[in-house]
Amino acid sequence: MFGVKRQGIKVGLFDFLGKSAKQRERERAEELAWSEDLEVYSGMQVEVSSDDGRMFLAAGLTDLRGDRAQLKPRMDGSLLTKGDGPIPVTIRGFSSRENRAVVMKGRVRLSPGGSWQVERLALVKKRDNRASVRIDVDLDGFLSFEGLQEPCHVVNMSTGGVCVSTPVRHNVGEKLILWLTLPVESGTLTLPFQILRINERRHGYFEYGCKFLEMDVEQEDHLIRSIFELHGYR
Repeated sequence: MFGVKRQGIKVGLFDFLGKSAKQRERERAEELAWSEDLEVYSGMQVEVSSDDGRMFLAAGLTDLRGDRAQLKPRMDGSLLTKGDGPIPVTIRGFSSRENRAVVMKGRVRLSPGGSWQVERLALVKKRDNRASVRIDVDLDGFLSFEGLQEPCHVVNMSTGGVCVSTPVRHNVGEKLILWLTLPVESGTLTLPFQILRINERRHGYFEYGCKFLEMDVEQEDHLIRSIFELHGYR
């Protein structure tokens, strides 16, 4: 018995020492993630995407019990099909209770009853800003501020913010409104935002990284639908 115990210790020690510090840290983080109480995020609105950033579904995360939950789509249609799954996904949302972005990993499948089920759900990280799927776009729009309008070019966008390019110089902290006509069914967006950072580009253009300001439920649903449709359009 003593010999078996010593052998077990040797094997365990060998396994521990044979792993890199990064691997051990990752395993500890995974263990911590699985132990988190995720039920506080039940009801959160989320984006479901593949590991390479393709958004599959915009939905409400409901009936969260342990490491399982259901997804209630916020619109008709999905980039997931009944033949898919269970497939690994990244789930991003914003917790109003904690006032921070939440990122989770899991596996999604379509249940026999026709609802989307999440399995092996685990918290990956929490951040103090919105964590959203960002898509590259090539769209023209207008910015309005102080009764004036100027043309702009939209470089990329997400449910959390937008990157716009314009030859007009603005300042960090400045608040503007983006008017954008989309090549999809959702039509025109009117989005208030605030400039967070500025990058000067060639030919006298400035690129602004911006966050969207508080929107009502209707505006938020419109934005999510537009992002989802742009994924399909692309």
